[in-house]
Amino acid sequence: MEKFYIVTNADFLNEIKDYNVHDEERRKLINEFFDEKGIAGHAYHIGGNGFCNRPFEDFEKHSIRLYVEDCEENNAKFGKELLKPVNIFCDSDVMMRSFRANSKTLKEFQELCIERKIIINNHPVREGDYFKELRYGGYSVSRFEHDGKCYLNVKTNKNGITPESDGFAEIKGSEYYKALEEFESGN
Repeated sequence: MEKFYIVTNADFLNEIKDYNVHDEERRKLINEFFDEKGIAGHAYHIGGNGFCNRPFEDFEKHSIRLYVEDCEENNAKFGKELLKPVNIFCDSDVMMRSFRANSKTLKEFQELCIERKIIINNHPVREGDYFKELRYGGYSVSRFEHDGKCYLNVKTNKNGITPESDGFAEIKGSEYYKALEEFESGN
């Protein structure tokens, strides 16, 4: 089963907006920190044991982790501060190295995250939370914004796709794909 929607649900749209704001805050912090410390590479990962979508408290900062690219520049500059290379992204060939828990660089990063109230575990909207049959998974989605509207495509093998709240106006697939073509040609 496949359905198409224009989304006006305020909670759904706010979750998307919050995720994007927090993602941008994280990106700015990483760019500043990488420039200041001379960390090379473009890939990174921030994570930690703690709540999702809220800043960590001071007592939680010890669980914040920072992974950087495994490259000659980082190995030469931070070698003893870094753990062995691992592949943390299953769809990438980029090997990453985490800073050791007691490293000076990681402690500075942790302090900066607490000071700026950075969301460490930034999780995106889970579309299934807004549909009765999809609460426990078993679906795929695609979503984009075009001309001030949020378009959503939901596919599942289940017998139904029923929104749990208002703000999900069902549209024809042709309308969705027409907007998608316009969106892709504009980007």
